[in-house]
Amino acid sequence: MKKAVALVLMLLLGACLLSALSGIPQAEYRLLHGEAPARIVQHGMDDTGAVNLVTGVLFDYRSFDTLGESTVIFTAVAGIMMLFLPGQVPLAGKGLSSMAKRSVDLLLPFVLIVGLYVISHGHISPGGGFQGGTIWATLTILMCIVYGTQFESQFIEYDAKKTLESAAAVALLLVGAVALFAGYPFLSNLAAGFPGGTPGQLVSAGHIPWLNAAVGMKVAAGLSLIFFSMVKKKSGEG
Repeated sequence: MKKAVALVLMLLLGACLLSALSGIPQAEYRLLHGEAPARIVQHGMDDTGAVNLVTGVLFDYRSFDTLGESTVIFTAVAGIMMLFLPGQVPLAGKGLSSMAKRSVDLLLPFVLIVGLYVISHGHISPGGGFQGGTIWATLTILMCIVYGTQFESQFIEYDAKKTLESAAAVALLLVGAVALFAGYPFLSNLAAGFPGGTPGQLVSAGHIPWLNAAVGMKVAAGLSLIFFSMVKKKSGEG
């Protein structure tokens, strides 16, 4: 079953790649030859609906490239899991002192809120899915160090992380596929009918907030899986 799902996802990604490459008009090729910087500065907010032009570039002008970067993360997670997980069990560390645990109890909610803010406001202020997802991943590291790996694995189950990471990847593909059904290249934004809203408002910039949310979940779950995989040991070790 898992192999069939993986095959379907690979075929879908391949179809999206062919669609994206074949759907780039000649005007876009001319844009890439010297006109891109001026175009982005002058018309970036109108084209993408994002006040943060860096996010506009990442999730609109070159959104397909961002999808490729997310695929790199997926590949890295899969490779590390294959190398470290077979025949391994969680370390039974008890964590740090009670004072450290109480301090982290106060800190964790703020880290969670900061990560949520960075992800949800990535199109109107510095930040985005990659940065916010990294912040969320620190929650896993903090819990492993302070409480011990057993606590962290019980608080957020390993299989739940894998499901979340895979679901985020599927969400990226689905958002991009909406444009295909509208007759536009894969991952097209405002041109494909996504509502642009009012630039500077939280609900704006078309599909960019959705892509930020998906990337944030994917990065958070992926980095968490990498860390948790590397702090395990082989069965039978002391």
